[in-house]
Amino acid sequence: MKRFLLLSLIITSSLFTAVYANEMVEDYMDIAKNYAVQGDYSGATAYFNRILTIEPNNQEVKDNIKMLQRFVSPVKKSYASRVNQNLDNAMNARKNGDMQGMLSYIKSASTGAGFLYYNFLGEYYKETRQYNLAIAAFNQALQANPDFTQAHLAVALCNYEMGNYDGVIPPVTRFIYYNQQEDFGYALRAKAYMKMGRYNDAETEIVTALALNDDIEYKLLKGIILCSKNQYRQAIETLEPLTQSIQTSDLYKYLGLAYYGIQDYNNALINLDKAIILSDDDKVLSAKYNEVKMKLNSQPQGTMD
Repeated sequence: MKRFLLLSLIITSSLFTAVYANEMVEDYMDIAKNYAVQGDYSGATAYFNRILTIEPNNQEVKDNIKMLQRFVSPVKKSYASRVNQNLDNAMNARKNGDMQGMLSYIKSASTGAGFLYYNFLGEYYKETRQYNLAIAAFNQALQANPDFTQAHLAVALCNYEMGNYDGVIPPVTRFIYYNQQEDFGYALRAKAYMKMGRYNDAETEIVTALALNDDIEYKLLKGIILCSKNQYRQAIETLEPLTQSIQTSDLYKYLGLAYYGIQDYNNALINLDKAIILSDDDKVLSAKYNEVKMKLNSQPQGTMD
């Protein structure tokens, strides 16, 4: 989350909107930005300092260096609070159980506020699971700064957490339009499509995400999608190798279901049993386990379907 907030700060800095006569300064600025996004704050600071060797009076660069120092400082105060003290008061009111006071401070803080405030306010609401308020705040951030495309992703995530899967697609699609190499956007769209039962679309999206990033969670999601499409053998081929690296209830659940789908009841039972052990009293999973056990017990001894 720190990187997300820091990216917000750097993108919105007037340093990025200024017109640079010196192309080397622009190059150093781009490199510093990339280092900051990756969380390499010392690398970012180094390139900001290079800019100062060329433009020693560049106050915006100096401000960015101070901002980076605040982010790595163990005693830093919330940047959002520094931008608007009313937000800090709102958070303190919430901690004290004064919900009415919290709302009052938030309203005061939002008066005349700009992009930075709305972005932090959106993050605050998102973290406290007040997703509708978070979406409203992120949309206000986009009105203030349409170039901040991460806000589209934040809106999509809020809709996903609310179970509004149809609502995920438009904002995440806008995010992907501007960030075509960001694998997480495709993975989120795959998850939303899967929840909507649009398994072919979900598979297309997760394949794209995997092409950009061979992530084990994406492989798991692909296996779940294949199992949901009744492509059980392909699901097993995708999921079985993952058991060497991860052991989760979902992995064993869908592996068990895939084996059940090809009528391999022994392996289905073994994997569903592991899923139950790792799950939190999943009654549906237990029922499926009992169903497979009955199938297995009903088979003539020494034969397999």
